[in-house]
Amino acid sequence: MDNYLRRIPLSDTPNLRNLGGYATINGGATRWNAFFRSACPVSLTQRDGEILRGLGVTDVIDLRGGGNADEVMRGYEALTELSVHRMPIGDESVPKTASEVPYGYLRIAEHSNIPQVFRVLANAHGAVIFHCFAGKDRTGVVAALLLMLAGVSDEDVIADYTLTYAYFLKRLRQDFNRTDAEADVFRPLPDHMECFIRLLREKYGDARSFLLQKGVTETQIESILNKLVEQ
Repeated sequence: MDNYLRRIPLSDTPNLRNLGGYATINGGATRWNAFFRSACPVSLTQRDGEILRGLGVTDVIDLRGGGNADEVMRGYEALTELSVHRMPIGDESVPKTASEVPYGYLRIAEHSNIPQVFRVLANAHGAVIFHCFAGKDRTGVVAALLLMLAGVSDEDVIADYTLTYAYFLKRLRQDFNRTDAEADVFRPLPDHMECFIRLLREKYGDARSFLLQKGVTETQIESILNKLVEQ
């Protein structure tokens, strides 16, 4: 398989995407096959396992909480060499209005498990997949923090976030009718990520300052950047 794919086509796992290939402000780019964002991986086949091994994946971070978190463990049973880290973030509540979404993202960023997520990203021996259920909200916040830390432009951070609309659209459409929340709550709209970025900067300055204030060390940040950014 080509090692320079944006979306990794597994058999029954939508929205598994590569964070590589984005330009940075210093003239470099994010490295392919270092970190992957995803919806919850399910029903992994032997072929799926071969793809993940070929991409060098050694660690998986599960950001989901709630009773359905055990589902992913069944999916990984055949891939015994993977280290699965369960780090639930958030209370599974859904905002009622679209205007609440960016503030919910800030709460996700400030969750007590976020520093440990970044420690795993720093210390993993190979590539890392991080995921929630749809790969939109909790996953989107972690991906945005990584790309901001790497010096990727806001436009590309926002564009990366909105790709979930295409790759998880079928399920998102189902969610539109599941609650009394506004439909735009479930859509990864550019305004949601743009507002989150602004809120984070207003409160913390930038992604590096935010992570340092939350207890991630300079050494860990540099380890992440060495993995993620190539000059």
